[in-house]
Parts: sequence; C-alpha cells; structure tokens
Amino acid sequence: MRVEAGGTSGAIEQTARQTEPQAVAQEPELAAHPGPKQYVLVAVWLALATAIEVAWYYLDVPHGLFAALLLVLAFIKFSLVVLWFMHLRFDSRIFRRLFITGLALALSVYLIVLVIFGALKAPWLLVVAFFLLVVPLGALLLRFRRGPAPAVEARAPAHGPGH
Repeated sequence: MRVEAGGTSGAIEQTARQTEPQAVAQEPELAAHPGPKQYVLVAVWLALATAIEVAWYYLDVPHGLFAALLLVLAFIKFSLVVLWFMHLRFDSRIFRRLFITGLALALSVYLIVLVIFGALKAPWLLVVAFFLLVVPLGALLLRFRRGPAPAVEARAPAHGPGH
C-alpha cells in the first residue's frame, strides 16, 4: 500500500485514534496526560514568574526579602518544570519518592557545607538539614521494615455474566 505525501498525517491520526483505546488499556497513565493547552499554560506561568523576578530586581526591595522572594519563586518554577515537563506528576509514586529523597539529600548536604564553611552564619540550618535527611530516610526504612504491601486479589463477580 502506498501512502501519498499529503495523506501521511491523516493516516497517522487515524492510526492514533484506532490504537488509543488499546494503548490506554495497557498503560493507564496515558489517559491522564495533558494536552498542549496545559503545557502552554504552565509555560505562561513560568514566564510570568520570571517577569516578577526581573521586576523585583528593579524595585527597591530589601536584600534579605529579595533573596527570600527569589528562592520562593525558584522553588515554584522548579516544581512546575519537574512536575509537568519532566512528567513526574504522571509517573509512578516510586519515581516521585526517589526524586524527593534525592532532592532532600542534596539540599541537606548543601546547607551543611554552607554552615560548616561559614558562608551561612545560621547553625539552625543544620537542624533543617537533619530533618531533610532523617524524615525521608526514616520513612524509607519503615517501609522496608513492614515488608511489601499485600497483593490485592481480583475477585470474580458474585453473579454470572448473564445477570
């Protein structure tokens, strides 16, 4: 069968429509994926957050407040990129947990190094770093201690297929 150049996109779209139910049945997370409209909306929010950051630079904002506001916006932007564009929002929970644990570990090491070498004169940040390390690792150890979750059995309906 020969497909003409103009009909290629139509054939692809038709194949996609025909195979979508089977693909969603095999991979249920495909049903929850957003369309281009949601990605554009997230990109607009990211651009708006960047514009706010630039505007704050030109305003007369105290340095400490400016740094704190930039950190908050950086965290929001980072979260949006990771959740939407890296698809962490639609992936398995284990990927989310691994990512958050790695992020907590990285932040903890960063804070510890800043405090140890005197870049930050706030020893209370060591307490924050401690909790960033202990809470995820403690939750992980508790999960391993309990063992695997019990398997859920599929039960047949009480009535036959004709009822």
